[in-house]
Amino acid sequence: MIKDKYSSNMFKLAFLSISLLLTSTASISITIPKMQQTFATQSATAVEALVTASNITVMIFVLLSPFIVRVYGTRKTVLTGLFLAGVSGVVPMFSDNYFLVYISRLVLGAGLGMFNSLAVSLINDFWSGDTRNKMLGFQSAVQSVGQTVTTFIAGILVNYNWHYSYSIYFLALVSFILFLVYVPDTTTKDDLVTNEVVEKPKQSINSYVLFSSFGLLISFALLMAVFLKSAGFVVEEKFENASFIGTALSVYTLVGFLGSLLYGYIVKITKQYTFSLSYAIIGISFLIVALAPNMFVITLGMAIGGIGGSVFLPIAFGTILEKAPANSGNLAISIAMVGTNLGTYLSPYLLATLGNLFGNNTSKFSIIIAGVLMLVLAVLYFFIRNIFKQANEVGELQN
Repeated sequence: MIKDKYSSNMFKLAFLSISLLLTSTASISITIPKMQQTFATQSATAVEALVTASNITVMIFVLLSPFIVRVYGTRKTVLTGLFLAGVSGVVPMFSDNYFLVYISRLVLGAGLGMFNSLAVSLINDFWSGDTRNKMLGFQSAVQSVGQTVTTFIAGILVNYNWHYSYSIYFLALVSFILFLVYVPDTTTKDDLVTNEVVEKPKQSINSYVLFSSFGLLISFALLMAVFLKSAGFVVEEKFENASFIGTALSVYTLVGFLGSLLYGYIVKITKQYTFSLSYAIIGISFLIVALAPNMFVITLGMAIGGIGGSVFLPIAFGTILEKAPANSGNLAISIAMVGTNLGTYLSPYLLATLGNLFGNNTSKFSIIIAGVLMLVLAVLYFFIRNIFKQANEVGELQN
């Protein structure tokens, strides 16, 4: 099979468009303070859970996705997922019922989960070599663009009414139309976008995939701190122009987008230190945000965080694809996405637990402790990576 035959620009655009809303759950974190006023009978953690609830069903449907694809085919699975995400995503626009909003977020996650892993794993099937690396960077960039645009729009609309912020999920219609028009429904043996009539080799996972997925779980539980707590932080600290926090969060994702476009070049320079550097940069950015005296410094901290975040997922997923067993890319990415989504879902509860443990439940402390732990992970990954490198070198010498 010739992997690089999918060279049409519109094919690439339609394929990449399905990643627009994959990280949109964090985009509506700006609504948390105002949702807490509406849902006054619910705890702060319960309201924060509305932001991350979708990630638990994303996790479930990421695991179910291979079976759904086997029955309905890749194209129908993606289109169904986009439809569910679009319809359920806008439900909070019309409801003040906490439980209805929570259920709609679960359905949103189910829709996104149906094609979440496909947005990455199919890149390994469609393209190879430098084109594959560029498409991995582009895929991450599209996620960042989607998050930047949705965060910016949500940040503007929340000033009128928090319900309006959920209109961002109408963007699913754009992806639905592009994918429907430009990605063909084929059943030829050489095409990956099929009805899965061709039996594929059995997939498996190894210890590296499991270890990395657990690492992503911890990482995302900490990474979400800046999204879940930043709006509450500027309110607690009584910053001037606190409503600018939505734009500051957009800066994080905008810089992430620009960094993702350059991912292929960045990784050539940073090489084996890419992972550790991304952790360190994110950790430092969190501390800058938490200790910032004004909105300008917060925005600067967000921009620095975007630099680290721009390479974090591409290097994680790219390495997992490289080290996964043969013909097991989709399963490996599915397991990794279980880690990212479970970590995101657990983030409010982990941050609340850490706050209770240290007797400090302020938003500022949550961001500080998350930043410190990200720096710890940077050091741990640096040493773990060197240990594995030395072990491999010894093994090669013995052979």
